[in-house]
Amino acid sequence: MDVREDDLVLRPDFRAGSAILAAIAVAAAAIVAAILIGDAPTVFAPIVGGVFAVLFLFVLGSLLRARIVLTQHELVLRGPFSAQHKPRAHIAEVIRARITAPRGATNGNLFVLDESRSLLLRIPADAYRRGDLDLLVTTLDVPCSGPSSPINPKKFAETYPGILTKVEQHPYRLALATAAIIVTTLLAVLLVSLAAT
Repeated sequence: MDVREDDLVLRPDFRAGSAILAAIAVAAAAIVAAILIGDAPTVFAPIVGGVFAVLFLFVLGSLLRARIVLTQHELVLRGPFSAQHKPRAHIAEVIRARITAPRGATNGNLFVLDESRSLLLRIPADAYRRGDLDLLVTTLDVPCSGPSSPINPKKFAETYPGILTKVEQHPYRLALATAAIIVTTLLAVLLVSLAAT
């Protein structure tokens, strides 16, 4: 995709991204140091370090490659590995919302909808500066609405049906299902090991 001078190009907020990178580095150093100092086998230190290194590189790649590009003809949401292209003529509405997650965290979102109120793009608003997203919404020149305060996924889905996935609407069900699978797997391994002895 060629970016011209008159295109609006928004990049992630590097200050917020730098804080995430610093947190990953500190967590990695603390956990690896605890492994090396403590009683855990030292073989875990490079494994944990490797996992954190991959996570660090992924976040860094996202900061460097991710962007939103608005041209005369399309809106492009570019991630670290792919890009979503949507015709600008199909954009009819934008919804801004902070969706609450378990434990009280909120995730900012910009939902870009077509004329039938179907989701075209979901932009992770927390990754970008608010002023940049204000400029995007103003430049799109379509109606913009949304709840004025953070909203839970179920209530958001009732107000704006068809935008959130079923998993997002019921996060506790997913957590319970995951926990049940882990417990069942551990019990199966325990029973097999007891039967083998």
